[in-house]
Amino acid sequence: MDVAHCYLEGNADAVEFCPHDGYQNVLAASTYTLKEGEQPTRAGSISLFDVNAEKGNLELFHCVDTAGVFDIKWSPVGSSARPLLAQADADGYLRLYSLEGCSNEEKPRDKRAGGFLDEVSGERISSSMCLFLDWNPSATSISVGLSDGSVSITTIAESGIEKLQEWKAHDFCFDIHQPHLMPKSDICCI
Repeated sequence: MDVAHCYLEGNADAVEFCPHDGYQNVLAASTYTLKEGEQPTRAGSISLFDVNAEKGNLELFHCVDTAGVFDIKWSPVGSSARPLLAQADADGYLRLYSLEGCSNEEKPRDKRAGGFLDEVSGERISSSMCLFLDWNPSATSISVGLSDGSVSITTIAESGIEKLQEWKAHDFCFDIHQPHLMPKSDICCI
């Protein structure tokens, strides 16, 4: 069933509907494009769409140009007054954006006016690329997987993003039967 389609300036990497009450109509799509040459760059963007399934349309209303984005995730429901969108990018940054002015009750402003995703914090947490991220349930920290095989745990505070710890985790994987364990050979870590 083809409800709607769009064109993005780059390769789509992650697509996330906002789970927060009153914002379920907001779809975020991120892109990553490697621009080869003498000095290769990794460019990207985050685009916000207003999705109306009843009318079968998808309308772009905001776009932010950024470094190449590998992953985006909305903050967990019930964790803050406004939804936050976290971005893991090719430059080793973890960025947080606040979603403003586009709930079901608010009419989206002109897409040229901007201001829908306001960056509230950004921190370079590694010289490696940030490949994926995940929020803890209370939205007080974010884990970030890095291209060198490490995992960083960051804390989210009013002062911004701070890296708490980082360790080599490439040899680890989750135990599907016990999701709180990460077994390595015969050793299990909690």
